[in-house]
Amino acid sequence: MKDKCSQAVALIKFFSKRDHYLSFRKGINLFRTPHYYRFDETVGRGDRSESCVGYWDRKLGDELPNIINNGSKVNLDGAQSILLYPATEQKDAWLQSWSVIGPHNNFENSLEQMLKEFGPYFVVLPASKINAYRHLLAKTSGCKVHMGLVGYSDNPLKRSLVVKDSKFSYQKEFRFLLSECSKGEMRDKKVQVQGINKLLLKASSLKLASLSGEVKYCSLGSHKVVTVPPEHE
Repeated sequence: MKDKCSQAVALIKFFSKRDHYLSFRKGINLFRTPHYYRFDETVGRGDRSESCVGYWDRKLGDELPNIINNGSKVNLDGAQSILLYPATEQKDAWLQSWSVIGPHNNFENSLEQMLKEFGPYFVVLPASKINAYRHLLAKTSGCKVHMGLVGYSDNPLKRSLVVKDSKFSYQKEFRFLLSECSKGEMRDKKVQVQGINKLLLKASSLKLASLSGEVKYCSLGSHKVVTVPPEHE
C-alpha cells in the first residue's frame, strides 16, 4: 500500500445523509469489513471482488465456478459460497474509505459521479493532518492502523485489501485499515475519536480546478456541480 501523503492535497470523505456527516464531525467513526461490501449491491460502494480474487454466493444468485484440484473437478454440491483470496492475505481488516484530491490526479472529473454515488455531504482532511488522524485512530481504538493509496488493476490475481478492480479507479481511493478480522466478518466497528473536528477543514463548498483552467464548484448538501470553462474564469 502506497502511504505517501505527498500525492495528496487533501482527502475527502462523502456521506449520503446529513446525520452521518454530523456524527462523523462529532467523532463517531464507522469502519466496515470487505465482506460487508461483497454483499453490498449499491453502485460505487458494493464490490463482489472486494479484497479478494473473487466471491460467489448462491444466495446472491451466483453460479459457483468450477474448481479443479489435481486434474479433477471438486464436488461443490454442498457448498453455499466460494471466496478466493491471496495466500499472503489470510485476514481482512476493518476499513474506512476516503478519496484523494491531488495536484494532478483529475479528481475534479470524478466529482459528479462521487456526489451521485456517495452523497452530497463531505468532510475534508488536509494532507498535513493525515498522519495526525492515523495516530488519533490508533490511540482511541487501541488498534494498529495502516493507511495508504489504493491501487487498481484489471488482473483479478492482484486484487487485495489495497488493490481494486480498474473500474473503480475514478474513486481515487485512500484507505485507513484498522486491526484484523476474519474473511467472513460482517460486523461494523465504531471508534469514538475525540478531537477529529480540529483536524478537518471547515469546508462548506469545494472549488476544483483542472490543468486546462476549467473550474468546478459544489456546495455541502447539494448534488449540483457548476462548471466554469477556462475562458470564463
